[in-house]
Amino acid sequence: MALPLKISAILFLLFLAVTPSFSQITYGVRGGISYSALIQNLETENKVGARAGFSVGGVMDVPFYRRFSFRPEVSFVNQGGSFYSRIENEMTTVKNKYNYYSVQIPLNIAYNIPISGVRMSVLLGPAVDYSMFGSHNFEGEKKDLTFNKNEVGELKKWDVGVNMGLAVKYDQVFFSINALCGAIDRRQVKREGESRLYQNNVTFSFGYFFP
Repeated sequence: MALPLKISAILFLLFLAVTPSFSQITYGVRGGISYSALIQNLETENKVGARAGFSVGGVMDVPFYRRFSFRPEVSFVNQGGSFYSRIENEMTTVKNKYNYYSVQIPLNIAYNIPISGVRMSVLLGPAVDYSMFGSHNFEGEKKDLTFNKNEVGELKKWDVGVNMGLAVKYDQVFFSINALCGAIDRRQVKREGESRLYQNNVTFSFGYFFP
């Protein structure tokens, strides 16, 4: 419960910071494709196993100081990827594939640059990922992911990371590119000698801000 409490505290502080600008709040929606990867952190290199997915969400923009605005988002994401593991008794290496669904909450600060009728925004902030359901093929066995079993092959339910992005808005329409880099080792159980495993996503979206 410690992590949700910390998240709530951050949201409350941000709420206090932006209260004076509530009259200028704008809301939007977006949708697009994502390129997600499970990053296998080995001693000498990082190996990436990626897959295509999708992301849809709602966005809020709250100006609070000159060109800066607070831009949180809630999105539903299909993500996953693949990584390799070794079955000791058979001395073989197998490719494990994961496909699952999460709710992500990036808490971005945007720096907005107006250029000839177009607004370009540079985004940066922390992000929280809550995984809900999915499936995987781990060491030759296909089954559902539950995110709450303390078993080899399962993933942790929570992830925290950093979101970086770039958005270009013209009139009410915008295009955005976002990269979310997870910072928590997603393995629920790590066997001796196994690498760390991180979830990353790059998302390309089109969206619309309501007038």
